[in-house]
Amino acid sequence: FFFFFFQLPSNKMRCTRAEFSDSEANLYGYLAVIGSILFFGSFAVPLKSKRVTDAKVDPAVFQIYYSISIFFSAWVVLFWFHSCITDWGEFFAALPWGIISASCFVPGSILSIFAINHLGMSVAVGIWAGLTIVVSFIWSRIIVDASAPQIYHPERTYSGLVTLVLGVLLLSLSSTSFVSQIGKKGNPRRSHYEETDRLIRNPEENHLIQDEDKDKPKQNKFIGLTCAILLGFLNGSAMLPMKKAPAIASNISFVVLFGIGVLIVTPIVTLIYFGFKRQLPQMKFDCALIPGLCTGLIWSVGNIFAVYATTFLGLGIGYPLTQLALVVSGLWGIIVFREITEKSSLVWWAVALLIIGAGVALLIFGAVQ
Repeated sequence: FFFFFFQLPSNKMRCTRAEFSDSEANLYGYLAVIGSILFFGSFAVPLKSKRVTDAKVDPAVFQIYYSISIFFSAWVVLFWFHSCITDWGEFFAALPWGIISASCFVPGSILSIFAINHLGMSVAVGIWAGLTIVVSFIWSRIIVDASAPQIYHPERTYSGLVTLVLGVLLLSLSSTSFVSQIGKKGNPRRSHYEETDRLIRNPEENHLIQDEDKDKPKQNKFIGLTCAILLGFLNGSAMLPMKKAPAIASNISFVVLFGIGVLIVTPIVTLIYFGFKRQLPQMKFDCALIPGLCTGLIWSVGNIFAVYATTFLGLGIGYPLTQLALVVSGLWGIIVFREITEKSSLVWWAVALLIIGAGVALLIFGAVQ
């Protein structure tokens, strides 16, 4: 897949959709969507390793390693696509747009770690991905009408938005105790009497339970939900600067400006973050450096594909489709990390996913003549 996709620039250096036939542009656009889905859906996996979770690495520390990886990987893109830049002065004059895009990404990245820690990978990504689709589509209609596909069937488009929101709301409930208890007779949990009786008969268990609860990371659903919602709005706006940038930077080369912007914005956000907490960062190189760099690299590859998808398919369709990474992340969360195990919750998650898919389909076919 990589070999096929990256032969594109080595054979014929074409950087915008106008330089391709419609069939070629659609082919490469949808290939880019597939690549982005795979990598965006997997970027958080290193965060879930036992060594990292046990070390309780601060999200802002992870973001430092994450951003370093994104910055250096951006220059690999420049190596491949340098001929897209015909005037280097004009290109770097568009750097403010890269900084604006990074200003959406860096705070959002920290929010994503909080959301995953408090909601779980499958649910957190589902919420912010659904909102990203809605926000990105709205931006495409309001701000960049010239590059957005024409809506031939408004009833399909807006029905798709409503369906999408419904699917996201249902997905966010998939890991709750309410859903897990559907179809069960009685409450399978121990009663207060049973718990008390167990501790009376085995007093030493009290210390074991307390130690276990102390080591277990505390989850707050409200914090996780708030972070996921905020991230959805930031993520849905992250590609807007690329579409508003000058033509010389409004293509795959924008990844370079974004990487530089990330390197500029990260120290500022980190200083504000730790200043608010009134503490110095604990870098934890031994357990956080490699996972952080890997996370940044995986995300960066997904972002390269996402930029390509947005270039070829538009902000209203290309970028929203990349958010179907929630399917991949959900499968990671369910199959590998066992975040959802109850049968009723799994069925609920699958139904919610189908509803989200229907919403995306309605959005796409609303723009088909």
